[in-house]
Amino acid sequence: MDWEILSGLAELSSALAVLVTLIYLAIQVRQNNIFAQAQAMQARTDTQINMISFVMSEPKYLEAINTVMAYLNEPGKGEVSEQDKRDALVVLSVIRATLENTYEQYTKGLISRDFYQGVTVQTIKTYGPAMLALDMWLTPGFRQEMQEIIGR
Repeated sequence: MDWEILSGLAELSSALAVLVTLIYLAIQVRQNNIFAQAQAMQARTDTQINMISFVMSEPKYLEAINTVMAYLNEPGKGEVSEQDKRDALVVLSVIRATLENTYEQYTKGLISRDFYQGVTVQTIKTYGPAMLALDMWLTPGFRQEMQEIIGR
């Protein structure tokens, strides 16, 4: 057997080995991306559940947010006490952190438009007016997004 032929066969087998390795790595990366996306979705779900549990765990927080929301929907009916404002701010701070984090993930392309529209936008429509009325601190981009969503 000629050394040139043997050398050519060795190069060909090396190239095939590299190709098989690259295909294997591409499959692994794809599977890892799917797993990471599933973990991120689970983390968002856990965060939503924790947020809801927090609000529901303390009657004064639920009552305070209901008082503020009722006042915003019907401004002529009664007043909101300073205690209710403080308690509502606690609740809204938890909600804001979750919403703003989800908004940032959406703007970076880490979550789908469907998820953002289905969960985040609906929650902004519900609690955004209270956040703006109580002048909560929001990043400029998120404040603008919130104002566009609720039409202010």
